[in-house]
Amino acid sequence: MINNSKAIDVAEMVTAKDWVKGNSKVNTIFVAEVFNTRHGLEEVTQEEIDKAGLIDDDIAGSREERQFRLWINSLEIEDVYINNLFEDVRDGQVLLKVIHRINPNVVEWNRVEKNPNNEFKKKINC
Repeated sequence: MINNSKAIDVAEMVTAKDWVKGNSKVNTIFVAEVFNTRHGLEEVTQEEIDKAGLIDDDIAGSREERQFRLWINSLEIEDVYINNLFEDVRDGQVLLKVIHRINPNVVEWNRVEKNPNNEFKKKINC
């Protein structure tokens, strides 16, 4: 398996000994690296975009940034709409709202800086 992954240019993440130890985190990282290297996904053609009625609302940015931004928007969190992922999550508030949407018991809202007025307070939220 590791020899095959080398043959398709997957970075050497684990050794055979690491794999057989059965650490699920190590194995997950390896599988993620294989997927990131050879995901098998093809770019959507303009014809497919037109047929599906998709709107290409973001020419710039990476595929991952766009997916994450669209996923956050799909959560339909009140007062949250992400146009620029990196700018809109800078103060940590949106990230906390996303976490709260996934699990309402995680965020301790009494400890959150509601109006972070400096970088230190923004980083605390993050």
